[in-house]
Amino acid sequence: MSIAKDCASSESPENDGYFDREVLELTIDLVLNADEHASHFLGQLFTSFRQAIDSGLNGIIETRKALAEAVDLIYLHSPEHAAAINLYRLHMKGELKPDDEPLEMINAAISRTTKRLRAAKSVRHVRKTKVH
Repeated sequence: MSIAKDCASSESPENDGYFDREVLELTIDLVLNADEHASHFLGQLFTSFRQAIDSGLNGIIETRKALAEAVDLIYLHSPEHAAAINLYRLHMKGELKPDDEPLEMINAAISRTTKRLRAAKSVRHVRKTKVH
């Protein structure tokens, strides 16, 4: 089964893109679990990305979506995901202090990072305006 769907079939109503989520998920599982066929499926995936990108703007958009989906699927295999599950289990048991609650920790990290990125962006903007 090919990861990238035929461009002509992607126009049909039941088909919502170039990439099949189930095949993408299978490929990621095979690669991350070092299956003996992983290199073949990874090669197919990269070829599918190239074909979709070469097909034009819609293919580029679909490739971007597939890459974002792949990141989400890979997260499920990450140590961060395992840690998040453990943290959530402690939360459900009521074992955490209020500042250690998962939502508090996540939102605080997002807030800190967003502020840092905004500050860095405004510094870059100021530098650009001084150069011009």
